Amino acid sequence: MKKYTYALGIWVIIIPIAILNGGFREYVLVNLGGLAYPLSGIILSVCIFLVAYLLVPKIKNCVKRDYFLFGLMWFILTNLFDLSAYIREGTGFKGLLQSYNIFTGNTWLLVVLTALFAPMIVMRIKDKK
Repeated sequence: MKKYTYALGIWVIIIPIAILNGGFREYVLVNLGGLAYPLSGIILSVCIFLVAYLLVPKIKNCVKRDYFLFGLMWFILTNLFDLSAYIREGTGFKGLLQSYNIFTGNTWLLVVLTALFAPMIVMRIKDKK
């Protein structure tokens, strides 16, 4: 159970990074027009992967199933966190579903898939070293 608490703690570290990334998108990348959302999603995905790369290997006594469950937990929590923002702005679940539409330039799908698979990919990389 301790390892899942650590994995949760790693996800909590991602929250302020995601918030800062959103601010960066709204105040800096917005000047790039239609590139703001795709770039923001790519930046956040890279950040999620880097956090996972640096911190997931520090969780001890894990088996492959644990890394899958860490990713699943991050995927669910990331979606719930984003859903809470959509609820606050009044669009709720509809807003979350719209963020999955890659044809609008939104790369949210990349972000949540990164959250889902990063722990497993990181451990495959680390196991090969």
